[in-house]
Amino acid sequence: MDFFDKTTKVVREIGNVTKEQTELANLKIQKAAIEKKLEGQYAEIGRRYVTYIADSFRTVPFDVSDILDAINPDLEKVAEITEQIAQKDQQVRQHSIEKDRKKALDQLENEKRKLDRARDLDVITAEEYAEKLEKAQKKFDNFETLKKIQMQYEMDIITKEEYEEKVRNVLQ
Repeated sequence: MDFFDKTTKVVREIGNVTKEQTELANLKIQKAAIEKKLEGQYAEIGRRYVTYIADSFRTVPFDVSDILDAINPDLEKVAEITEQIAQKDQQVRQHSIEKDRKKALDQLENEKRKLDRARDLDVITAEEYAEKLEKAQKKFDNFETLKKIQMQYEMDIITKEEYEEKVRNVLQ
């Protein structure tokens, strides 16, 4: 039953991430569609301005208030969607961090079980047990720092050698 519960939980988590990512993608598509519509309206403003400048003897003032009135709701919608995208992006990132933290805790617990078994079977000494458990605990305790270092490496901000050195320094 334990395996089934874990599997169900993982499937739910994947479903939640997929749902969040789908919502984020849909918001980005909506924003792009509105921005595309705005481009046409901006182009119309540009055409009217060129016409106005080309006919410098016109006495009619340059007026695009009708276009500005038409694009105002779209601009407000873009601002609203941009805010929703930022919030949804934050949710996706937070969910990912929580998932990674849970994974790190599971790794610590698995390492402890393995070390407990090895100690009970006299495969390792009490000193080796304490040393290895301390290292595993330190890795979990410094989860966020290690995650940031990993992200720096994945973003090509630091080299593999710098990554390895930073991880070593954190775990010492």
